[in-house]
Amino acid sequence: MAVEQRTAIVLENITGIRSLYRRGNGQGRKYRGRMNSWNFGEVQRQIEYKARWSGLPIIRLSKRDTRGSSVACPRCGERLQTDKWLRRKLWCSNCRIVMDRDVAAAVNLSRRGRLRFDRSQPKSWAQGPPGEAMVEESEPVRETVILKVEGAR
Repeated sequence: MAVEQRTAIVLENITGIRSLYRRGNGQGRKYRGRMNSWNFGEVQRQIEYKARWSGLPIIRLSKRDTRGSSVACPRCGERLQTDKWLRRKLWCSNCRIVMDRDVAAAVNLSRRGRLRFDRSQPKSWAQGPPGEAMVEESEPVRETVILKVEGAR
């Protein structure tokens, strides 16, 4: 999809994700074993490799950039409210919408990645037409060239 639309791929920094699956977090031993045996870095490495192969830019967001992405409303930016019966669903009291927290995070991360990508690009008015900076003079300027300067004697 990103190749057909020629868009950038936004990746979140997932270092420290294994700390989510430790003893005492209320998860079973088998579940923790399965989650910790999954190679998180390999998935990102493969995505980066395929994106470079296709010529797509990759935007990496830091932990600071991704903070609060799953609890902010993608429409208005307000903090989404949790419901004790709908564990993965969040609702916005301002917009009156119900949204899965993973979908909200994906939309918010996409928007933040797009903003970072736009800031990294040169402004269109600053670019100018190609070759504008290297304009050759139409007639050569004839000036007297001073070859040697003599100091006071």
